[in-house]
Amino acid sequence: MKKKRRISIVVCLIAVLFVVNASYAETDQSAMPSALKEMSATYEDQFTTHTNNWPEYDNSTASVLIEDGEYHIEHKGKKGFHIVLHPYGVSTDMDSMIHVSVSTVRGSGDHSYGFVFGAKDAENNYSFQIRNNNVYSIEKIRDGKRQKLAGGPIDNIFINKNSEKTLKIVKQRDKVRFYVDEYYLDELVNADFPGDLVGFIVDGKVKISVDWTRTQIKFKG
Repeated sequence: MKKKRRISIVVCLIAVLFVVNASYAETDQSAMPSALKEMSATYEDQFTTHTNNWPEYDNSTASVLIEDGEYHIEHKGKKGFHIVLHPYGVSTDMDSMIHVSVSTVRGSGDHSYGFVFGAKDAENNYSFQIRNNNVYSIEKIRDGKRQKLAGGPIDNIFINKNSEKTLKIVKQRDKVRFYVDEYYLDELVNADFPGDLVGFIVDGKVKISVDWTRTQIKFKG
């Protein structure tokens, strides 16, 4: 069994209702927003039990199982994608920081994996993905139709493309910023989120392993 790195991952495990602090200092886009470095509420899952309502199943299309303290997600087809959503979400009206620590178990052909957020369902959502050629992609899906919003190379970040990586999404007011292993990549402004659900996406023939997840929320104390 591989040794686990205690790197933050992200996904909200229960619905929460807090008041967002609306007065934040402006920050450089490449730096972590200072107002979000110290979050007041944290929810996390280390996948050591089966009690937190993460979907589990195995069929001809996909396998989604908690095994050995990790969440294993596999898309079995060479084409298309599979999305897994947690039944509870985090309000997109809140300022928040979401971490996902994930690695590739195996993959062939053109494949990718990533984090889904602001989702209504599998056909209406946003995603932040890492492709097998070390390119990132930010997409939205509306009524099942995919649209690429941003993307680019990230080869300078990775030493081993199959090593564990930390994907981070930081929402601050009307901006959503994207990081891999603390490196700033891109941002969206005024995203029209169809819902509040979060989860994972696997695209192409690939299996991934999620170590654990964390969602942090900033609210008035």
